[in-house]
Amino acid sequence: MNPLIEAMSETVEDLYGHVYRVSSFATQVGRAVGLGDDDLDRLTTVGVLHDVGKIHVDPKILAKPGPLVGEELRRIRRHPEYGFAMTIDAYDRAIAEAILHHHERWDGNGYPFGLRRTEIPILARIVLVADAFDAITSHRSYQPALSVEHAIGELRTHSGTQFDPDIADAFVGMIEAGEVAPIEAIAPISV
Repeated sequence: MNPLIEAMSETVEDLYGHVYRVSSFATQVGRAVGLGDDDLDRLTTVGVLHDVGKIHVDPKILAKPGPLVGEELRRIRRHPEYGFAMTIDAYDRAIAEAILHHHERWDGNGYPFGLRRTEIPILARIVLVADAFDAITSHRSYQPALSVEHAIGELRTHSGTQFDPDIADAFVGMIEAGEVAPIEAIAPISV
C-alpha cells in the first residue's frame, strides 16, 4: 500500500470510498474533455491524493459536525499546501500543483492563492468538480448524503463561479447520460 494512503487512513473520513470515487469521477471527466493519457494518469493520482495534506490537520476539526470557523477554517484551508509539500518530491510536478490548487475557484474566491479561471491547472479544476460531487452525495460528519439530483443542481448553480463551466457542464452531461460509472463499480486504484 502507498504510504501516503496508509497515513491518510487515520484522518480522512471514508478515505477508501472518497478518494477512489473522486479519482474515478475526475478521470472520467478528464477523458470526456479530451485530456491525453499522461494527464489522465496524473489525474488518477491527484484524485487519490488530493486530501493527503489533511493528515496534518487536527482530527477533531476534520470530524466536526458543524461549520468550521476562525482558526479551524484557517487550518483546514492549509491542507492543499501540506499536500503539495508532501508530494512535490515524490510525484510529477503537475500532480503536486493540482493538489495545491484543488480548492481554487473559477471566480478567484478559492484558496490558497485566489487563482482564477485558467490560472488554475486543469487537473485541479477537474478534481474540484469531482470532489464537490462526491462530498454532496456522500455522508459526511457535517451533512447527510444528498441526492445525485441535488448535486447536479449545485454543479449547475455554481458553474462559472466555483467551477470551470466547461468541466461542470461536461460532468453533469455525463451523469445525465448515464456515462459515469456507478459508485458501487469503483475499485481501489493503485498510485
